[in-house]
Amino acid sequence: MCHEMEKIYSEGMESGEKRGELKAKKETILSLAEMGIPVNQIAKAVNLSEKDVQKWIDENLCAMK
Repeated sequence: MCHEMEKIYSEGMESGEKRGELKAKKETILSLAEMGIPVNQIAKAVNLSEKDVQKWIDENLCAMK
């Protein structure tokens, strides 16, 4: 039973770390976009597709309206 609990805990920690990394990437993307950096350069900087980067920028602009 202890092994199973350790596995569940480890999976939860990994999931939390991934969410934290994603949040940090989104914040970076938005900051760079506000500075006027082109989407293709932002995508390279955060190692994501231009499509995903543009989607997050667009979502943020909609949320601000």
